[in-house]
Amino acid sequence: MQNVLLQPEKGIFMDSVTSTNSVIKSQEFPHGTWIVAEEQTAGRGRKDRTWETFGEESLIFSGKIGLENFDGGPGLSLFIGTAVCKAILSVYPELTREIKIKWPNDLYRGNKKIAGILIETEVEGSSATLIVGIGMNLYGKKESIPVHLTDAGYLNTNPNRAGKKNEIVEKLIPFLNEAILLWKDTEGRKKELILLNELLLWKGQSVSYTENGQLRTGVLEGLSESGSLILKTPSGTKLDFVDSPEDFHSLN
Repeated sequence: MQNVLLQPEKGIFMDSVTSTNSVIKSQEFPHGTWIVAEEQTAGRGRKDRTWETFGEESLIFSGKIGLENFDGGPGLSLFIGTAVCKAILSVYPELTREIKIKWPNDLYRGNKKIAGILIETEVEGSSATLIVGIGMNLYGKKESIPVHLTDAGYLNTNPNRAGKKNEIVEKLIPFLNEAILLWKDTEGRKKELILLNELLLWKGQSVSYTENGQLRTGVLEGLSESGSLILKTPSGTKLDFVDSPEDFHSLN
């Protein structure tokens, strides 16, 4: 298999699906295909969580990428996160200081979650199929946010700046392809990690998390060269996380 990145002309727009990630896995959709749906009835997130879209405008996206010489290196969701940030900021440059990545796979505007990323990998020999799923709440009113989603929000709350979904998708495709190539390249990873550290939510802040049922605290120092999360405990010990701690929150 050769590398097959997303092709701008292979977009499919659907009214309603169970899950764009589930649909695009079908063999009828070749590598390079991407799907945008208006509605998703069984959206999925990491660790078997559900993904809910709400408001007047949302982006429900999945792309199918084929990679050769796949080494399964870490940090792919972070690189996809930078691609989403770049697409957002190319359309909404006024949000430059507000859009951040919550390690490892969520995007925030201020203190509100606006997007989530789910990557699923199917490996066959040295080749892999990547299913890249992105859900984003683009525009709506505060009262449309489900009450149980206390940290949820919208990318945009200005009605005069709504209706930008197609423009975001147009920008997103090349940025996603760029992210994959950077992730596969050793030097590219190093350069992109500099940007990731700048975009990292809560960097330098006190955070809390749960470990074995006990509340822990520390200071979020940044990302390692492999993309893992580095926390400094009150005793000065540095912890290296390769997966998201439970109940991970800022104390600021």
